Amino acid sequence: MTMIIYVCFLILVITVDALDNDTTPGEGQKTIHKQGWTPQPDGRETLDILWTCVVTMSLCSWSILCLNMPGTKESKWVVLWRKFAMTSLGVLCPEIMTTTAVGQWVRARQCVQDFNENLEEELAKLQESQQPAVDVLLRTIILCQISWFLISVIARWVQRLFVTTAELTTVSFILCSTVTAGFWWHKPADVVMAEIIKIDVDTDTILNKAGIGPEERDEWRMTPLDFVSQKEWWWSRVWWNFLNILRKMHFKFGSGGRPTDRLADSCQHPLGRRELYMVILMSTVCFSVFFTAWKHDFPTWYELMLWRAASIALMVMLYMLMVIYEVLRAVDRVQQRTEQWRQRHFSTHQSPRSDTQHSRLRNTKYYRRIAEIFTRIDKALNCVRNNSPDGDKDLSVPLRVLAPVYVMGFFYCASRTYIMIADILELRSLPPSAYATVKWEKFWPHLG
Repeated sequence: MTMIIYVCFLILVITVDALDNDTTPGEGQKTIHKQGWTPQPDGRETLDILWTCVVTMSLCSWSILCLNMPGTKESKWVVLWRKFAMTSLGVLCPEIMTTTAVGQWVRARQCVQDFNENLEEELAKLQESQQPAVDVLLRTIILCQISWFLISVIARWVQRLFVTTAELTTVSFILCSTVTAGFWWHKPADVVMAEIIKIDVDTDTILNKAGIGPEERDEWRMTPLDFVSQKEWWWSRVWWNFLNILRKMHFKFGSGGRPTDRLADSCQHPLGRRELYMVILMSTVCFSVFFTAWKHDFPTWYELMLWRAASIALMVMLYMLMVIYEVLRAVDRVQQRTEQWRQRHFSTHQSPRSDTQHSRLRNTKYYRRIAEIFTRIDKALNCVRNNSPDGDKDLSVPLRVLAPVYVMGFFYCASRTYIMIADILELRSLPPSAYATVKWEKFWPHLG
């Protein structure tokens, strides 16, 4: 799907540019002589612009990653490939990585509280043997690179030099990644060995105290203790539904065995209302960077319109997500109150007359045909609602949630894809000031 979108956008822009070599003038636009791919004379060249943005985004995404502990039988190459895949996901969809980091941070805080209440001595020993969270040298280098990039972009804006959309996209990515790194600051990185805490209670005793009988003990997805911490919310259910589609396309996620020996890095932990609004606010700031190119000097007028449409679509999809969250909360409250009302008023009052009429209606030929049709439709829809391999009922997603989220996801991916394509296509025709370097002596005259 992504490749189809790439090709469609590329064909559209190339065709339009071939039919109309001159940019359609917009509001207040002036005729500016532009130039294509430019080697480096005294200023910067096209490759410098592209290389700086790519390296900054890649190193930033790679350095902030704090993956979960790998499986006991996984090789270093598997771990390296997983880190490369998560880096790519962070570059393409940085908001997903931020949501993951916030969810892990919320979950970790709750775990710390539980440990403090029950396993204080073991937690103290674990904290004493804890290794540094990240490679300090690598993080320092990345911090210097990010700081220099932001300072350069701000300096170019102050001196009214042209800032490319690739640089604006990199600024948006840096803002998002900085928030992600903040929530992952205390999470250990590149952990290869687990600190095992031993307890004197076996699994059967825990299951018995939880009221789980022998016939229910095989109904688990990851570990027999899923009932302790398995809290799926609507976003995690949608995310698992999407991952299951990728699994059917032969993409592998997780360990694949039971019980699992590692937690998936993309696992979406539940977020509270405050944390979700925090993510939305951060995403709003990042998406606002794209609106600074509202009157940008694109090579063609059509590219400018597509950029505006993509920027608006990203912001609209973000706040539609907030609307869905609030609607689902309201629906859940109404359903709970309705169920309580039914239990109070209809639990002991039944009408034998209505049951007799209903049984007569079931025996009719037309009722059976209609019921059979609706049964087939419901089975087909159930495959969409719950596409997990084992049919886990905790992963079922209502269609009223699944359909709008997938539509939003399509527009999000299309907008993100076009922005990345526009960043590259713009390099074919830039104003001369885009290749001019910042004159730092203007900020410090005594250096001149």
